[in-house]
Amino acid sequence: MINKFNIRVYGIWQKGDKILISHENIDGFEMLKLPGGGLEFGEGPRDCVVREFAEELGVEVVVSDLLHTTGNFVQSAFRKDEQVIAIHYRVHCEEQIKSYNTIQTTQVGRHNIHHFEWRVLDNDLLDEFTFEMDRVALRGLSR
Repeated sequence: MINKFNIRVYGIWQKGDKILISHENIDGFEMLKLPGGGLEFGEGPRDCVVREFAEELGVEVVVSDLLHTTGNFVQSAFRKDEQVIAIHYRVHCEEQIKSYNTIQTTQVGRHNIHHFEWRVLDNDLLDEFTFEMDRVALRGLSR
């Protein structure tokens, strides 16, 4: 039974025709997604995406506009009792990324291994994303 919400906040950082993407592996579950993560109690969505980029990439992004909010039911891939609501913002930054590879500990004690890269946003890349919510947000961006 679904009894919790899991609010996820992601940033879409573009440079020319490329976007920053995240290859992640949490205890063997591999995914291709946008940079970002879970909203913590007491913070707003914009604060969340700024914090996530600082934690994962060591940069301070500026949040510009809201691009997408999940409009349908999405069950969590990790916790079957949670409904995911995703918020996608456009972000930008003048800083250089210090490391494209990071490892973080998740709230449930797992390890999240990140590898970030810049990729051309095209239909092939869209098809590679693990989560439909990212594909929907990026399709809206490319219009």
